[in-house]
Amino acid sequence: MTLFRVQCPTCAARLKVTSRSLIGQIVNCPKCGSMVEIAEPDSPASPEKSKAKAAPVAAPVVSQPETAAPETPKPEAPAAEPPITSAEVSGSDAVFDNLDEMLAGSPATEAQSPTPETPQPAEAAATEIHRFSDSASVSKMRNMALIGGTSIMALATFAVIGYAVFSSSDNTAPVTPEEPEPTQVAQFEPPVEEEPPAEKEPAPVEEAPEPAKEPVEPEPAPEETPTQEPNPPEATTEASPEPMMPRDENPFLFDDPDTTTPAEKPAVETPSDDDGKPKVAEAKPSILELKDDPLYEVFGEAFPVLDPEAFEPSASMNPGPPEAAPAMPQVDVSTAPELVPPIPEVDVAQRLRDPIVRIEFDNMPLNEFASFVTQMSTVPVTLDPLALASADINAKTPISVKQTQTSVEGILNSAVRPFGLEVKATDKSARLRITQPLDGHKRVAQLLVDDLAKDQKEVADIAYLMTHLVEPLSWKQSRGDGLYRIDPGKIMITQSEVSHFKAVVFLEKLRIARGLPKRSNFSDELFDLTLRGDQLSPALQKDVKLQVVVPTPFYKVVDQLEKKSGLTILCDWDSLAMNKLGPATPVTLTAPGVSMQQALEQFCKAWKLEALPINSTTVQLVSERSTPIMPWLEFYDVSKLQLGKSEAAALINNAKRELTDLRKTGYGDLQYDPVSKRLLALLSKDDHQRLQFALQRKISN
Repeated sequence: MTLFRVQCPTCAARLKVTSRSLIGQIVNCPKCGSMVEIAEPDSPASPEKSKAKAAPVAAPVVSQPETAAPETPKPEAPAAEPPITSAEVSGSDAVFDNLDEMLAGSPATEAQSPTPETPQPAEAAATEIHRFSDSASVSKMRNMALIGGTSIMALATFAVIGYAVFSSSDNTAPVTPEEPEPTQVAQFEPPVEEEPPAEKEPAPVEEAPEPAKEPVEPEPAPEETPTQEPNPPEATTEASPEPMMPRDENPFLFDDPDTTTPAEKPAVETPSDDDGKPKVAEAKPSILELKDDPLYEVFGEAFPVLDPEAFEPSASMNPGPPEAAPAMPQVDVSTAPELVPPIPEVDVAQRLRDPIVRIEFDNMPLNEFASFVTQMSTVPVTLDPLALASADINAKTPISVKQTQTSVEGILNSAVRPFGLEVKATDKSARLRITQPLDGHKRVAQLLVDDLAKDQKEVADIAYLMTHLVEPLSWKQSRGDGLYRIDPGKIMITQSEVSHFKAVVFLEKLRIARGLPKRSNFSDELFDLTLRGDQLSPALQKDVKLQVVVPTPFYKVVDQLEKKSGLTILCDWDSLAMNKLGPATPVTLTAPGVSMQQALEQFCKAWKLEALPINSTTVQLVSERSTPIMPWLEFYDVSKLQLGKSEAAALINNAKRELTDLRKTGYGDLQYDPVSKRLLALLSKDDHQRLQFALQRKISN
C-alpha cells in the first residue's frame, strides 16, 4: 500500500513510500544515488508537499458504492491515509496506479471508505473539477518548462562547441567534457521504447509477490523490460536476477513514466555493445595469421583466399583497427588466370638501356642466361625457336659474356651475336631474332632447285608450293612485299630473313621427302619429316613428380618442369602477356606421379595456354589465342591412298572445309606433292590434330 510519494530533489524522480518505518530517515535515490529525506506531507522538511498542502483536498476518482455507509474513522486514519494533493493526482502516475489495482483485481475499499475529511458528493465534484483544471495547467506548464529547458541546453551546447572550434584560445576548456552529458540525454531516442509500455502493461503482475517481501514495494517501470530486450548487452544486465535483488533493499522505485527519460541515461551506454563486440574480433586472428602463410608473401595484400563480403558485417561491427580485416578478393590461381595480379608494366626499351658496369659469364646455358637477365632487369627475354634453329643452336647452348661499361641490351647482344642473332625490344619482351640487314631492305637470295626440277615447268611448280607454304601472306600475290623470279634450275627471291630461312627449310624437307640428299649445312634434326607431335611423344611419356602448392613465380615452375622431365620449355612472353602472365606471376602446379604430358595439359588448361611441339626435346608455351596464327609445316605420307590429281584436289577441298583455324584465319594452306606422295600442310596445332585423325581414319578404311 502506497502511503505517499517523495520527489528526489536531484533527478526529480517520484518515489513512493509503502512503510511508515522509513519516515524521518535519509536514503539513497535508486536512480541518481543522491540522498533523499523521507518526510510526511505535513512535515515542514518537504517543501514540495507543504506547497501541495495549499491545494484543495480532492478525493480519489473512484465511484463510491451507494450502499456504503460512513464509518467512524479511527484516530490513525489521517496519518495512514494522508490527503492527496491536486498536483499528485494530476500526474499520470496516479492513473497508472489505479490501473494496476484494477488489473490486479484488488478492491479499492480503502480509497473508497469515507473519512472525516472526505467531502460530500457535491463538494467532491466541485473539488474534482478544480483538480482537473489544475492538472491541465500544471501539465502544460511542466511541458513548457521541459521544452524550454531542452532548447536552452541545446543552444548552450552549440555555443560551447562553436566557441571551442572557432576560438583561437585554449580549446581544452573544462566545458567540453561537461556538455556531452546533457546532449546524450537529449540524443537518446526513446520513441521506440515508449510505445511498448502500453502493450506490456500486464507487467504489474510483478507487484503480486512484492507485498510479501518488504514494506516497501518497488513500482515496476514498464519501459525498461521491452526497450532493453533488443540489445543483448542490456538484456543480460536487466533481465538477470541481480537487479531484482536490490528491490528488497531499496524502499522505493521509479514511479512516474515521464521521469524515466533521465533514467534511460545509463541505458544509453552503447559502448557496452563495443564491449561485447570484441567477441567478433576473436575471429580476427585467423585473418591476421594469413600474413604468416607463404601465399601471403607472393600475393601481398592481394592474397586471394577469403571472401571480403563474408567479413564486411563483422568488420563494420568491430571497433578494432582497420588493418585487422584487410579486404582481399578470392581467387583460385589454378583455374582463373584472368583474376591474377596484373603483370607489371615495363618499358622494355628503357630497361634495355640500363647501364652495367661490369659482367662476366663463362659457358653458361643460354636459357639460364636469359632467366638471369630477366630477373636482373625485369625485362622478359623471349627465346624464339625459329631464331635458334636458324643459328643451329638450342636453348642449352653455352655462351660466354665479358663486358664492361655496357647495358642490358649490350650483354644480350654480346651473348647471341656470335650465332648471327640479335635482341629486339617489343611491347612486352626483349625478343631473340635473326639479325636483320643494317639498311632495312629485304634480302635477295638465290635458291638452287636443279636437283628438284628438270625443266622450267617443274621449277614453277616448286615455286608455287613454296609461295603457298612459306609465309603465304608475305608474297606479292597475297598483297605482301615478297618477290620471286623463276630461272633455269633456280628461284630468285626478295624476302625477309625469316622467309628466306623458312624457304631453305622447305626445300630441304622436299628433297628428303623425294629421297634426295640435303644441300645445307644445318643439322639433320631440323629436316626430320616425322610429325612434331610424334617426335615429342617419347619425352612426354616420362613420369614426373612435382607439387607446387604455394604460388611460385612462373619462370621457377617452368624451371622445375625442365629439371624433372629433361625437356626444354621456351616461353613466348609476348603471347603469354595476353593471359596476364609474366615471369614473376605466381602460379601453382600439382603433378604427383603423372606423365609429363598430363602435367603440361593440366598446367596449360588452368592458364589457357598451349604447348606447341618444336622438336623431340623442345616445347613452346603460348596463349591459346595465339595458336591459330602460329602454324608450322608438316609432311603427311598419303602414299597408301594412291591419290591421283583429282582425288588429291577433292581430299584437300574436303579437308579445308573441316579445318576450323584455317577457314577462320587464313593462316596456312594445304598442297599435294605428286612426286613424293606427300600432303604438305601449313596448319595450327588444332588443325594438325584434326587432319591427322582424318587421314588415319581414311587410311584404315
